[in-house]
Amino acid sequence: MRYLSRFPVKLLTIAVFAAAMFCLTAATTAKPRQLKFIEGARDVVYFVPQFSEFKEISSADLYFLKKTLDRAAKEKVKAVIFELDTPGGRIDVALKYVSVLAKSKVPVIAYLNPQGISAGMIIAIAADRIAINPDGVIGDAMPIQMGPGGIKPITDDQQRMEREQQLIAERKSKQQTDKTDKKTGEKKQASDKAEKPDKDQKSDKTDSSKEEKKTKDGDKDRNLFERLLKQLKDPKESELAKQKFLTVFFKVLQALAEKNGRPVRVIRAMADPYQKLTVERDGIKHTRISPLTLTAREAKKLGVVDYICDNRIELLNKLNMSNCKLEVIEKSATDQLISFLSHPAIAGILIVLGIVGIYVEIKTPGFGVPGILGVTALTLFFLGHVGSGASEWGPIVIFFVGLVLLLLEIFVIPGFGIVGVLGIGCIVISFFAAFGFENIETATYTIGSALGVALAIIIFLTVYVLPKSPLFKWIKLETTQKSERGFSAHADANKELLHKHGIAHSMLRPVGIAIIDGKRLEVTTEGDFINKGDEIEVTEVTPFKIIVEKVNNA
Repeated sequence: MRYLSRFPVKLLTIAVFAAAMFCLTAATTAKPRQLKFIEGARDVVYFVPQFSEFKEISSADLYFLKKTLDRAAKEKVKAVIFELDTPGGRIDVALKYVSVLAKSKVPVIAYLNPQGISAGMIIAIAADRIAINPDGVIGDAMPIQMGPGGIKPITDDQQRMEREQQLIAERKSKQQTDKTDKKTGEKKQASDKAEKPDKDQKSDKTDSSKEEKKTKDGDKDRNLFERLLKQLKDPKESELAKQKFLTVFFKVLQALAEKNGRPVRVIRAMADPYQKLTVERDGIKHTRISPLTLTAREAKKLGVVDYICDNRIELLNKLNMSNCKLEVIEKSATDQLISFLSHPAIAGILIVLGIVGIYVEIKTPGFGVPGILGVTALTLFFLGHVGSGASEWGPIVIFFVGLVLLLLEIFVIPGFGIVGVLGIGCIVISFFAAFGFENIETATYTIGSALGVALAIIIFLTVYVLPKSPLFKWIKLETTQKSERGFSAHADANKELLHKHGIAHSMLRPVGIAIIDGKRLEVTTEGDFINKGDEIEVTEVTPFKIIVEKVNNA
C-alpha cells in the first residue's frame, strides 16, 4: 500500500481518522452478518464496473461510488456490487472507502476482478461480502511511506528488533559452541605439544594468541551492534507517530475481519510482515518476513473471500439473487470528465496553462486568446475538484479574491506591495484548498511542480518569445535614435516635449507608447493607469524617461 507522507503529524492525522473508522466497525460479532436489505427493497441489483484496468483507487471513483450508494438507498434496490481491480493507492483514500461502505444503507458486495492488492484488500474486507475472479489475488497491504529518503515500510520496530535480537542470540549460541569445540581441540594440542620441540610450542602460542584476538574483535563488534539496538529502543517522535498509526491500523483490520467472520490473524498477516501463521492454527504456513498474499482458492479456503466467480451473473446466482435485475451503473460524460480533470497530472497541466495564460494577458493590451485560455484552464481545474468531492466552492472564492487583489496591485496601486503579496498568497492557498487537506502531499507535489514549470515558461516567453512577437512589436518602441540623425541620450534632446500634449498609443500601466509631436515614444506615468486613446501631457523629462499624466478635459 502506498502511504505518501513526509511528516510524523500526517501519521497522527491518519491514525485519528482510522480510529474513527474503527469506532464505526467495532461493534461486530465473530460470525458473518446476514445481509440486511432495505425495507421494501425491489428486486434490482446495481453493478458498478471499474472503468479502467488495474487502476489505483482515487477520490473521484470513491465519490462516484458514494453517489451510487445514495441513489441505491433512495431507489430501494436490494444490493450494490462494485468491481475492483487495483494495485492499491493512498491509505487515507482507502479509509474513506471504509467509512462510505460502513454507512451504506444497502448491502455492498466487492468483486475483485481480478486483483485486490494493498488498499484494494482493505476496501474489500470493508464490504458485506467478497467475491473474486478465479485468477485473482488478494493481500499485500503493508503500508509504506514515501519521503526524501525514498520508500520505507511502516512496520512495528519492536517486532523487528525482537527478530534481530533473536538472530543475535542464535549467533552467540553458535559462537559458544565453536568456543567449546576450540577448547577441546586446544587440550588435545597441549598433549601433543609435550612431545614436540620448543619451536613448535612457540608457534602454537602465536596461533592461539591470534585466535584469541579474533574472538575479542568479534565480541567487540557484537557489543557495538547490541548497543545500536538499545539506541533503537529509544523512540523519537516519528517512531511514536508510527506506532500510534500501526496500533489503530491493525485494530481497524481486526474489526473489519470480525464483522463478517474472516480470519483475523490471516488478515493481519496481509499487512504485518512479522505476523507468523501456522497450518494447525491458521490453515496456512507463513514464516517469511513479508506481507501475505493469497490466490483466489487459498483465500476462499481460509475464509478471506466468500465466492469465486467468473462473471457478474455467476456472482448474482451465488448471492441467491438470480431473480433480481442486474442494472449496470455507467459513468456519465460529466463523471468521466470530472475523473479526468481531477487527476493530479491533468490538474498540474491546468494550473500551468492558467498561470501562463493570465501572465501573457496582463503583458499584452486588450483581452484575447491567452486570457481566455488561462481563465478556462483554471475554471476546469476548480470544477474538476469540486465535482470529485475533494472540495467545495470555497477555493474558487479564495482564488477570485486573490486575482482581484493582484489586478489591483498591477493596474491601480503604484509599485508592488502587501496587496500583491496577499493576492498571490490567496491564489496559491486556493490551489491547495481545491485538493483538500487530506491530499496535502499530492497537492504539494502537483502544485510545486506546476509552479516551477509555469515560472520556467514565463521566463522563456519574457526573454525569447514575447519581445519578438508581432503583438509586442506593435506596442514596443522601435524608433532607433542614432546620434548621426540628431538624437541625444540626454534630457536636453526631449526638453521641447515638456508640457506638450499627445495621445496614448497603447495602454499605459504605467509604461507604454504615446504619440507626441508625431513621434512614437516610450512614456511612463506616476503610477496611474491610462487607457489607449486618452489625451496626455508631458509633465517631466529626465535623462531616462518621459513622464506624462492624463489630461482631464472639463
